[in-house]
Amino acid sequence: MNSGHSSCLCCLALIMLISSGTFSGLAQGEDLVDGESHARERPDLVIASISGNLELGRPSSIFVVLENRAVPSAQEDEMDMRREAARSISAQLISSDERIRILSQPQFGGLLDGGENTTLQFTALAEGIPLGLYPLELRCNFSWLSEVTATGSETAPGLFFEYMAASQDLPLQVEIVMGPRVEIEVQDEWLNYAATGKESLLWLTLTNRGDEPALDLQLQVRPSPPILMVENGWTRVNLSPGQSTEGRLSLFADENASSRYYALPCLISYRDAAVQELRREESAAVIYVGQRPTPAWIYLAGAAVAGILLLLARLVLEKSRRSRRRFRIVKS
Repeated sequence: MNSGHSSCLCCLALIMLISSGTFSGLAQGEDLVDGESHARERPDLVIASISGNLELGRPSSIFVVLENRAVPSAQEDEMDMRREAARSISAQLISSDERIRILSQPQFGGLLDGGENTTLQFTALAEGIPLGLYPLELRCNFSWLSEVTATGSETAPGLFFEYMAASQDLPLQVEIVMGPRVEIEVQDEWLNYAATGKESLLWLTLTNRGDEPALDLQLQVRPSPPILMVENGWTRVNLSPGQSTEGRLSLFADENASSRYYALPCLISYRDAAVQELRREESAAVIYVGQRPTPAWIYLAGAAVAGILLLLARLVLEKSRRSRRRFRIVKS
């Protein structure tokens, strides 16, 4: 009962379209739009922009903006068939260089009408390859409405939709970079150490050895035996390539700790400049815990300095005595 009522409504709607002129002048099996319009009204996919780089040795993301530059039809006497729309888009990033591995599966872009765009994210890994620009390819598979044919009769009209599969290979370039490379160093390693059983101040240096800036850089030091307590005095900074920053830490070491070198666990967090992605890296600062023995060369250096001072004092004294003798001879 309900299905029959729905069929009647559909037929009534098609009859109304025919009476309004949408199908007027069309014979059975005739296409709604001429062949010249078909060539003009089809999807035209292009890469509008690319953001992100591939960092050497790290899985990295690049973002591709895919745009359909087809112009929507402006004819008012047509039904809105959206022939220029790209449907069921599947985009696959392809690399012909085996040193660049694409880790992402094909990305689905859905439907793109004329003038619309969508952003696709891909992940790739570059290893054992020199820095520079390298070509990739974006293969886009999609379908589009190629034919709309009127079928049936005026009393029982119908439409036949024909979709065509299409594929486009779009070239693009990505840059292989080193990316931010933040290293931790202990300043003046011999004099900068953690004494046992009391609070010590430790100065650390963070240096960006990479070719991309590290933004909002922050260092978090985690206590690990024999370091019992750490007070971080670090603020967020931006480090350009080759730039360094210094920070002071307050440490308290166990009084029973053996005198030797220890690894102090650190967490470095920052954002990259390309896509503002937050990154966290585990690292460590190598510090000496214990009392530093005074090396022999310090005693030798002290003795040498003392000897030089004594020699200078003796020379000055001899010169003074000679001057006095000359003065006495002249006076007499």
